[in-house]
Amino acid sequence: MKSKVLTRREFLHLTTAAALGAVATACAAPTPQIIKETVEVEKVVEKTVEVEKTVEVAKTVEKIVEKTVEVEVPKGRSEPPMLEPLVKAGKLPPVDERLPMNPFVVGGRESIGVYGGEVRQIHFDTVWSVDTYDWMSDRVLQYSDTDFRTLVPNMIESWEGSDDGTTYTFHMRKGMRWSDGEPLTTEDVDFWWNKWAIAEGSESWGPAAPFNGIQGKRCEIEILDDYTFRCKFEYTFGLFPHILTRNMGGYPCEGPFMPAHFLKKYHIDYAGKEALEKLMAEWSMERWQQVLNRFCNQWGLNTWQFPDWAKDFPTLAAWVPKEYPAEGLIIFHRNPYYWKVDLVGNQLPYIDTLRLDYMADTQTMELKLIGGELDWVGMHDVTVAKYPLYKENEDKSNYTVGDYLSCMTDRYTLYPRRTLPKDPVLEQIVNHPNWTRALSVAIDRDEINESLFYGLARMGQMAPMPNSSYYKEKYGTAWAQYDPDLANKLLDEMGLNKRDSQGFRLRPDGKRLSYMIEHPGIRVGASVAEFCEMVTTYWREIGIDATVKEIDEQLYGERMRANEVECGVWHADRCTDMLLPIQMQWYIPTNDCQQGTVSCAWQQWYQAVDKNAEGIVAPPEEIQQLYAWVDEMRMVVDDDERVAIGQKIFDYLADKPLAIGTVLESPCPLLYNKNLRNMPRPKVPIGWDTYGINTYHPAAFYYEGGKRA
Repeated sequence: MKSKVLTRREFLHLTTAAALGAVATACAAPTPQIIKETVEVEKVVEKTVEVEKTVEVAKTVEKIVEKTVEVEVPKGRSEPPMLEPLVKAGKLPPVDERLPMNPFVVGGRESIGVYGGEVRQIHFDTVWSVDTYDWMSDRVLQYSDTDFRTLVPNMIESWEGSDDGTTYTFHMRKGMRWSDGEPLTTEDVDFWWNKWAIAEGSESWGPAAPFNGIQGKRCEIEILDDYTFRCKFEYTFGLFPHILTRNMGGYPCEGPFMPAHFLKKYHIDYAGKEALEKLMAEWSMERWQQVLNRFCNQWGLNTWQFPDWAKDFPTLAAWVPKEYPAEGLIIFHRNPYYWKVDLVGNQLPYIDTLRLDYMADTQTMELKLIGGELDWVGMHDVTVAKYPLYKENEDKSNYTVGDYLSCMTDRYTLYPRRTLPKDPVLEQIVNHPNWTRALSVAIDRDEINESLFYGLARMGQMAPMPNSSYYKEKYGTAWAQYDPDLANKLLDEMGLNKRDSQGFRLRPDGKRLSYMIEHPGIRVGASVAEFCEMVTTYWREIGIDATVKEIDEQLYGERMRANEVECGVWHADRCTDMLLPIQMQWYIPTNDCQQGTVSCAWQQWYQAVDKNAEGIVAPPEEIQQLYAWVDEMRMVVDDDERVAIGQKIFDYLADKPLAIGTVLESPCPLLYNKNLRNMPRPKVPIGWDTYGINTYHPAAFYYEGGKRA
């Protein structure tokens, strides 16, 4: 396998956007010298695809773009003004001592930024946030935000893998520090793995999917020196480095880093039995492991959850929670030890503070936005359904409506459940391939587009996004036409041709064919309720007594896991090259089944070590073949080979869809302050696949002039 050590020129190549112009000079830069760099921008391939029936003909035009970037490089790094008093008082080392020897360099932005300002955001829960994690979710590796396919180092300095895809060696950034100033070394790797992730009784939930390997055959971790560690598998695991783009490093559960210096106080091997028993009594715990898990099992501590003691928890994020002025209000300050710099060496982030305000509902959020009281509304909280509201208030308020593509929001997908133990007759009906085909062609996607998305979405079947290497046109169009006559024909062919006096079809047992959609409301999307109502109308028109019910998200998850939901709904992210091969769960039930999947029983079979154990339900052989292809995708080293295997899965699903997609591609209208700069370029994907905006380096966002509009 080719070494993954990038030179500075190669790094700039991967992080320079196609539209990159001259970079502005850094503010307050002392005695600069001029350096000219020729950045070799990667080969740009434009493809025009002409489709005639099922034949795809491609014409490729290649061109090489070369840009010259001039930057002023100061002799010394700039100190963020917010931190200068602490440095002068001796409470904080100077910036050169806080940064690693080789910090991550963020290039490819529109300009060098200026320090200062606060970004006002929201969250819909008093202590956890699904709305803002993307500002603080740095990962071990990440994808280039130029091509969204090339892997680049992030938290680590470099890495290399063996040609057979069994061994991976990681080189950490020397001098990198936690937010409390303590060094990050392989001691943190060793503690995470041996004292928590694989330790007996730790109750760690999936201590890092990639390190657990394929089918639970986890790796061996070898510590080579203070800054180098190696992961070894007994089999080829080519997808391993790709999966590390989902691991947030210092995120306690995922690894490979855990702040050992902090957590040793809560581990019996270091703190001792007496100290742990005192904490167990104070926190009403029965076992010492629960004391450690208090910190480790907080879902994304400093990223997703912010209890008041989180301000003391070391992190590697760009901002850390420091103030809790009121319930639900959290103020994040810049991490003085953050390990990224801009092209002229200024320590990031540019923005001083983030303010997270609790909002009880979206209506309050919209009033705050229009009133100029918010600077950022992220991907979970925007929807094309509110596009007219956003645009009509844009000019008179202080925000801009971003022009991006969603790889999450508004991609509503229906999941006919294949395992229904409480209703074996309905289970038999749903597992007939005609059922999903009929329900799909009965839906008028164009009407949904006009009614809910103002005609701005591209409608189609559940499939990879069109910008994905996995995509074929037939995937997006399969059984996605509006054809109620065909739907009726398909159902009649199943033997569901008898109807009652009201025109509803009868099941083989003589009962009316009823079918319920359940969904957890706005957690799926702002217009999911209206969407489901429209779908039930279409299905009733073909003789199915369809109804819809909105329930609490926790109850929805419980019913999904218990195989009690007849038809679930979720938004289908994991649809780009960045995440699709890593998490195939929407297409085939591979892991988390509480949101959207066609069968939790199949998922349990797939994850079971003993697939013949009592209670395990094996899926049909053709579904087992899909799972075999999923494992092949994870094993192969070559990306093109992985795509070819994945397309076998999508070829099958184009003929026999398991789920029913409706939106193939839709806008993602992020809302942000008009003075914010270095934002993602237009038309790039934003969603769960990109970790929201994190792929685009929010630490490099800044206010023009240092102040919000």
